[in-house]
Amino acid sequence: MAKKLPSASSFATKWGRRIKGATQDVRDGIERVEEAPTLAAVRAIPKMKMRILDAIDSGKVEAGLKRVTLEDWKRAALTKGVGRIAAGADEATGKVEEFAAELLPHIARGQAELEGLPDLTIEDSINRVGTFIRHMAGFKRGARR
Repeated sequence: MAKKLPSASSFATKWGRRIKGATQDVRDGIERVEEAPTLAAVRAIPKMKMRILDAIDSGKVEAGLKRVTLEDWKRAALTKGVGRIAAGADEATGKVEEFAAELLPHIARGQAELEGLPDLTIEDSINRVGTFIRHMAGFKRGARR
């Protein structure tokens, strides 16, 4: 005889209670990791690509995206997201600084390329913009730590 399943509400309540009580187990698990998960992810790129393309081709991605209405998105963004912005910004400041240390010199080099270009006509302006866009498209992040 099949076991009676819980309601969705009781399932979610039980999950919440257990995940909140498992933070030490999560910490312990993190400490036991011996290889950067990102390296394992790199090895899994071919599988990920195949599965993403399958999900797109089957309509699964589209259906999933359509499950979230504008109202759902706004509610989640306002009740969950906005309250996390300050802490997230504090946490990310170092990464933003590292990024800016790479990006700003690249921008400066692009600006220097423009200094010798004429800027009298609309065609000159279009050429300058195209030159800068091509320069910026060549920006690649350096290797991280």
